[in-house]
Amino acid sequence: MAEQTLALPLLILAAGKSRRFGSEDKRFTALPHGGELINALVRRGRKAGLDVYVVLDPADDVSAQIDAPCIFAPNAGVGMGASIADAVGIFAERSDAEALLIMPADLPLLRVESLRRVAERTAVQRIVIPTFEAKRGHPIAFGREYWPALSKLSGDEGGRSVIASARSEFVDIIELNDEGICLDADTPEQMSALLLKLRPVLR
Repeated sequence: MAEQTLALPLLILAAGKSRRFGSEDKRFTALPHGGELINALVRRGRKAGLDVYVVLDPADDVSAQIDAPCIFAPNAGVGMGASIADAVGIFAERSDAEALLIMPADLPLLRVESLRRVAERTAVQRIVIPTFEAKRGHPIAFGREYWPALSKLSGDEGGRSVIASARSEFVDIIELNDEGICLDADTPEQMSALLLKLRPVLR
């Protein structure tokens, strides 16, 4: 990754392949209107004005198939929390950004506008969490103040403990009209059902 990144980074967590997805790799699910899921999410992040990076397990190097810079998380095999910790640790050293956004790689319906809305609310001391009908989703933005805590995550623990430890006045909950922020897919059947809702242009 480039040194001293100033734009807001978006980290797409793609360091694991779901066992429930069988032999298929859901990161590269073919979309109805062309392209593959992970690269579609990369494009949406860029359309939202974000500096997109994909987090991978070095033992599963698929970076040649991804249209974005990739960050290798040495401890990705331990769990999602370890992947976050490795990736955020890299950005803490190399980026001057005031915040970063984090999301999983299995949100096929996520809209570009939702990414923009979260990014617009970021601040050094703020955590921004999008919701749809009161259900929390992604991406979640963490101000730089929370990066040291994120870099200490371990196992399969996500950012919940960091959010729970933050003062409530610095946790910004924003309601979005986008069910795609919380509709992920753990099985091929779930992915197929979501893709039936996918439209040619996600705004």
